[in-house]
Amino acid sequence: LMQEQTLRMRRLVEDLLVLSQLESSQNALQETEINVPSLLNTVLKEGISLSGGRPPISLQCDQTLCLKGATEELHSAFGNLVSNAIRYTPEGGEIKLGWQLRGDDAVFSVSDSGIGIEPQHLSRLTERFYRVDRSRSRATGGTGLGLSIVKHILTRHQARLEIESTPGQGSTFSVVFPAARVVRRD
Repeated sequence: LMQEQTLRMRRLVEDLLVLSQLESSQNALQETEINVPSLLNTVLKEGISLSGGRPPISLQCDQTLCLKGATEELHSAFGNLVSNAIRYTPEGGEIKLGWQLRGDDAVFSVSDSGIGIEPQHLSRLTERFYRVDRSRSRATGGTGLGLSIVKHILTRHQARLEIESTPGQGSTFSVVFPAARVVRRD
């Protein structure tokens, strides 16, 4: 029990340090051109490894669509959304990852057939330590900071998070990047 609590505290401190770094005005965004299809294949493999193949995770990806941004930060944000989907999708469910254009914007989406989220919680999900279900979050190992970290990373990339959810049917978390960040490759 002490070891579990120590591990929880360690994860909490690590997440707080990440948030502090993201909020620091001295931490300028280190931008490069990111091969998002390659990054998403890595995120997919990590998700499959984390879930043990249950639920199944699939990826539909525009191979020509890349971004200007910070690879490590976006890897963290995308990975967080995938691990949340794994955490809240019961046996028999599935997770679908997508990467495509919507108009001029680039969109990364994570759709699950999980437990869903009641509408009154949606606007508060990215607040620090906000939990829809405290007992379930603790049981699955969350710190309550993951979506707050995602929000800060997206803000640094002028992106936004859109959340659609139906209780009992699942959720879709979409990261929308502005056209100014989009790079097309042949």
